[in-house]
Amino acid sequence: MKFFFIGFFFIFIPQMLLAQDKNYTLEQCIDIALNSNLQVTQAANQAGRDQIGKKQARLNMLPNLNASASHGWFFGRSIDNTTNAFVDNNIYSGDYNISGGVTLFRGMNLQNTARQAAMTAAASDMSWQQQKDNITLNVILAYLQMMSSQDILSQTNDQATLSEKQVTRLKDMDAKGAIAPSDLFDMKGQYANDQATIINAKRDVETAKINICTLMNVPYDSSMKFERMTVSDILEKNNTNATDAYEAALQRFAQIKAADFSVKSATYGLKAARSKLFPTLDFGYGMSSRYAQSSSASLADQLKNNNNKNLGFTLSVPIFNNLQARNNIKLARLDLKDAEQNDKAVKTQLQQNIEAAAVNMNAAFDRYKKLQDRVNALQQSYQAAEARFNVGQWNSVEYLTVKNNLDRANIDLIGGKYEYLLRVKIYNYYQGIGN
Repeated sequence: MKFFFIGFFFIFIPQMLLAQDKNYTLEQCIDIALNSNLQVTQAANQAGRDQIGKKQARLNMLPNLNASASHGWFFGRSIDNTTNAFVDNNIYSGDYNISGGVTLFRGMNLQNTARQAAMTAAASDMSWQQQKDNITLNVILAYLQMMSSQDILSQTNDQATLSEKQVTRLKDMDAKGAIAPSDLFDMKGQYANDQATIINAKRDVETAKINICTLMNVPYDSSMKFERMTVSDILEKNNTNATDAYEAALQRFAQIKAADFSVKSATYGLKAARSKLFPTLDFGYGMSSRYAQSSSASLADQLKNNNNKNLGFTLSVPIFNNLQARNNIKLARLDLKDAEQNDKAVKTQLQQNIEAAAVNMNAAFDRYKKLQDRVNALQQSYQAAEARFNVGQWNSVEYLTVKNNLDRANIDLIGGKYEYLLRVKIYNYYQGIGN
């Protein structure tokens, strides 16, 4: 009995935990996608690189300090590095150096380069946030598409169940000679058509699940379960003002901020390029000593006696360097022009997208309401047609015409409902509103 419980624990408990891992909520799907999606991780890596570049640009303004040591064996006639005299015996000697320097003036090149790197890093952070916003929206849209496919599957199952009941009823009546055989054949054909529609609906559900797995960057498993999200609370008309929405988006949309930071980065890049036309003043310092085995003095005495210190200034004046500095300035101006044009294009595109999103959302809501009216009307028509068909006043062709109209209306209503939900999510996305 003891070994039974041990075996149960090691075999069945992991399987139960694994099964639990296959149940997902919308929030879990978003979290997994944010951590695993390739586009998001690549944007995060780029943001990390630019943060390192930002830190390095700042560190470049600090003084530098380096140390070196060299040792060697010399054979035959050599020079004693402590006396510069020739010696005829083999010697061992060493040199030790510490040196450093700091830039005192470079036309503000280091400062502007550091500011450029800071703006580039800020733009990368915003681009990373934009990717996260994009993937969040895409997961939500894929999730809604899956729910739409599930609702359509449920609707087609109901349609098939109703057709099956009619087939069973007509078989009994046909056996008694109470109906024309064509009515039974027509209903069997309708039932087969409903079953074929179910197959397509099941395919659409699994395809939607695969799309969610693609966004999460996880393997697809047919046993995966996705909990449905609540949508009834947003099936009212969304009062919109595209102008106000655009103004809000300018303050919230990450892509807008990324474009603004890119303009600032290019501006500092142009200043950094211009600074290369100025002279450069550097201050250097160092200390060195040496040791030779051929000397009679001790190691400590030689290092002390041969100690050398130096301080110095270096002034470099650019005169002619193949016009590299001036051509770099021209390139920096073009980079700034590109950044400014991109900033303007991003804002224009955002305004157009918001206007289109508002138009599509309002049209989707109006269509959804009309589809509701259509279903309500056809539902009443179907109830009357079913009553006439059941008592033999209508034939199968008349009944199926009304039934198929209602079936199509119900499918269209499901599509209209989720179309409106999708449009609301897209509209909110452009404003940076959490979904």
